[in-house]
Amino acid sequence: MARERYLLGAEEDTIHSGAIVPTTAKEKRANWWFYHKGPLLVTLLLAAALVSIVYSVVSQVEPDYTIALITSYNMPDEARAQMEAHMARYGQDRNGDGKVVVQLNNYVFAADMKTTTDFQAIQANMTRFAGDTALNECMVYFHDEAGFDSVQENFPGFFQYNNGDPMPENATDYENAMRSWGELRAFDDFQPEMSGINNWTPEILLKLCGRLRYSLRTQEGSSFAEDQEKMAYYQDCLALMDRLQKGEMPQPQAAKE
Repeated sequence: MARERYLLGAEEDTIHSGAIVPTTAKEKRANWWFYHKGPLLVTLLLAAALVSIVYSVVSQVEPDYTIALITSYNMPDEARAQMEAHMARYGQDRNGDGKVVVQLNNYVFAADMKTTTDFQAIQANMTRFAGDTALNECMVYFHDEAGFDSVQENFPGFFQYNNGDPMPENATDYENAMRSWGELRAFDDFQPEMSGINNWTPEILLKLCGRLRYSLRTQEGSSFAEDQEKMAYYQDCLALMDRLQKGEMPQPQAAKE
């Protein structure tokens, strides 16, 4: 009973006298941080991720022209960027963002698709290639012989002959629907500068470029023939290739209101 007598006369703060109660501003801030730092850090991380996503979307450059590059080797980014920049000199600012951007989408297919062991890489390229083709992103196709031969069965009635006529669905005379890189007069003065990455040199790049051919899509029977916006893009792509072939710079564009 003695213990109960002592407790009956005690105040509540005396019973819990071991509790730590912040009194100074510094202690209060430390106490707040102790209980809230977890949710606050999570909020900051989510906000940083959101800012990063928004920035990547806003700062992403939309190409004026997207061109397919089908090869049996992986073209280094540095080499591809220099080819894109050279082509851009002959393009026009289609989207009105103040600059001309040409984007080369490189699709790598092995010379012998049946004997390659990297099936995952081939599947990824095929998926990306099929998706871009279905969306009509590319109206111009550059290709080397080995890369093109690996996927040519995917192109029935896809290209136009060099005289502008569409290839029939059952035609396989693709040699009449392609022109050589050497016919592009715009590249007569192409002098790439390579850093030597992966043993690539300007001489190697020029040699491989010299093996490229290019083919143009046909609008007849295509999924974009009735799409005015896509048809305008198609015509602009043909005009770009015409200027590249002739080596003629485009006329200055009139300022948009």
